[in-house]
Amino acid sequence: MTHGFAEVTRGWDGPRPPVSVVILTLNEEDNIPGCLASCAWSDDVHVLDSGSKDRTVELSRSLGAGVHTNPFESFGAQRNWAIDNIPLRHDWVFHLDADERFTPELVRAMDRLIASGPGDAGFHVPSRLMFMGQWLRRAGGYPVYQMRLFHRARMRFCDHGHGQREQSEGPVGRLDEPYLHFAFSKGLHDWLDKHNRYSTLEARQMLAEQGEGSSPGAVLGAVFGGDRIARRRALKRLTSRTPWRATARRLYTLVVQGGLLDGRSGWTYARMLAVYEEMIALKLRVFEREGRGGGGSADA
Repeated sequence: MTHGFAEVTRGWDGPRPPVSVVILTLNEEDNIPGCLASCAWSDDVHVLDSGSKDRTVELSRSLGAGVHTNPFESFGAQRNWAIDNIPLRHDWVFHLDADERFTPELVRAMDRLIASGPGDAGFHVPSRLMFMGQWLRRAGGYPVYQMRLFHRARMRFCDHGHGQREQSEGPVGRLDEPYLHFAFSKGLHDWLDKHNRYSTLEARQMLAEQGEGSSPGAVLGAVFGGDRIARRRALKRLTSRTPWRATARRLYTLVVQGGLLDGRSGWTYARMLAVYEEMIALKLRVFEREGRGGGGSADA
């Protein structure tokens, strides 16, 4: 991609919803050109970098994006920093990662939504997980929703596990048109490195939730009576202590979700999820032992 971001923007002939885009980056020189190209519809695109050592910042500036830097503490803190410190042109904001892409259909859906004047604090948006050249429709658990489109005056974020959850002032809606997620664009080793870190955070979150004493009834109520997002979160908590969780996750992905129908890609991804679950379970056991005065450390 040799042309500038402004030139790409001029070539976009679709709608231009009044939405600012913020892209979180760390060493994303391979992903950022394609990510910015998918933002061609927006007149306000910002990159929030947390200390890249490669050409991420240089490329972002050369392609016309506003560039800001802030040391990374957590996803929740980084997203709140963006709300508080980046001079956003629009009230509505979409947070994107460098390995994610807008689609024309999503841009059109946002245009229609914002034109209706919603009073919501934000909207959960699903993603299509892309792996080995295809969409993992079943093994990826589609649709999995994340808070991505929100009104900057009505939304804050708090840390939870390896990610974040929303703290909204007002109702939260849902936008069903997905963005694309190329989670493996930097190779399998990068995915494993990230999930090694994520498993530490997930294990610590589980340990903290065990001490909160939420009633089983409340969790089961969310499983059977909540919306799709509440059910997913409650199921995750309910199964956190399940024996053989790695095997259970693999079978659930392949059989219950139908990942077998995704072919070799689905089978491979199910094995990777099982590895991730085993890392969480291992670290949780070590942390519990440390809490009882035992030795060892699971930090990664």
